Amino acid sequence: MKVLNMIRISAASLQIQSALRAAAGVAIVVGVLSGCAANSPSASSDPQQQLVIDQQNANKLYTQSLLAYKPLFENPGGYSQAQVLAAYDALLYKYSLAVVSWMHAIYPASRQALPPSLQPLSAPAEPLTLANVNRDYEHALGMNAAAWDIAMAADFGKPSKLPVPRYDGPILIGPVVPPLPPLQDVRDPKFARLVTMTKRVDDAQKADLAQQRAATEKVLSEAAAIRATNNLRGQGLDQINPRTGLPYPPPQQETQRWCMMGGGRVPC
Repeated sequence: MKVLNMIRISAASLQIQSALRAAAGVAIVVGVLSGCAANSPSASSDPQQQLVIDQQNANKLYTQSLLAYKPLFENPGGYSQAQVLAAYDALLYKYSLAVVSWMHAIYPASRQALPPSLQPLSAPAEPLTLANVNRDYEHALGMNAAAWDIAMAADFGKPSKLPVPRYDGPILIGPVVPPLPPLQDVRDPKFARLVTMTKRVDDAQKADLAQQRAATEKVLSEAAAIRATNNLRGQGLDQINPRTGLPYPPPQQETQRWCMMGGGRVPC
């Protein structure tokens, strides 16, 4: 199987677009999170707050693995296959730990037992092959989909197969989905399958966001209509005598009186 050291932008296939989108995801995360504070959050005596701190620390470790992988992703030809695969598999491992920590913070039942789809990856063990990292990526993608469903249920009440309670704690940012595996031949059906799975997960999450955005806009529109109705009612209340509960009588119309002066009629 021919191994591609780089993907040319001129090839506008779905597989390449997905790979580039994954690369952009790495760049964005690195650019945004590299400015975070270097010190880890301090421990807390509050159990829920400690879970939040643990999640932030796990996210930071995952971000560091993204930073370590970035130069290998951008220039795989400058490294051996073993080095590229080791850095990538370490990234997937840290991602799986970050997902578990995120679930512990927002889904209490996961602290006792994790569902199979959320079991973390095993620590990387060399030697690694493309088959190893492809399998680990597929599991990480499944973790992403499962964690997304739980987060949507916890944050927005979306129906779930699991008994997920509403989450009312601090705002948490889950780890970004890892990039597609490196050193792949875009013509390989096995890689094409991973690309298709990634797109399916991405499309489902975009649909969830669009549905939630529409629901939020509907709530805001209904709230605005209620406010407008109350304003009209408030204006109507100005016409009611609060002591009698009856409308104020209409203002009396004065009758104009006319007088004759100089042979003509003028107001008196």
